[in-house]
Amino acid sequence: MALELLARGPVHAPLPRAGRFGQPRVSPANQPVWLFALPLTGPPGRAYERRSAAAVRCGKNPGRVLKTCKNCKTQFDPSVNHPTACRFHTAHFGGETKRKFESVYTGGTMNTPDSGQVFQYWHCCGSEDPFDAGCTAAPHCSYDD
Repeated sequence: MALELLARGPVHAPLPRAGRFGQPRVSPANQPVWLFALPLTGPPGRAYERRSAAAVRCGKNPGRVLKTCKNCKTQFDPSVNHPTACRFHTAHFGGETKRKFESVYTGGTMNTPDSGQVFQYWHCCGSEDPFDAGCTAAPHCSYDD
C-alpha cells in the first residue's frame, strides 16, 4: 500500500520577541511538526486517490452505526456494548457549605473553622473530583431505547 506523508506545522517563524517579565517568547519554529500517514488507494500502476483522515479513521467498518449514550453522552457501537461499558454518576455535582454538610451528615458542631466555605462533591458517591469517571457501571443506553 502506498502512503503519503502530510506535514502539519509552522511554515515560517517570525523572530522571537521578549514576552512578559523578560521571558523569551517561544518561536513557532520550536513547536513540533506532526506527520500523518494517509493511505493512497487505487490499483497498482494507476493514479492514486488520496483519502481524507476521517475516512481512514472510520474505514475499518464503514457500515456501522454509532449511537449516543444517555448516561455518559459518548458515542458507542451497539454491537460491542457490554455490561460495564458505561461509567456515570447517578446524581449531580454540586456544593453546599461545609457547615450544612457537617450538620447533616456527621452531626457536626456547626462552628468548625471555614464553615462557610463551599464544599463541592458528587451527591451520589461523595467524590470531590469533578472529573471522576463515575460511580456506576452499566451498559450504554441510547436515546432510541
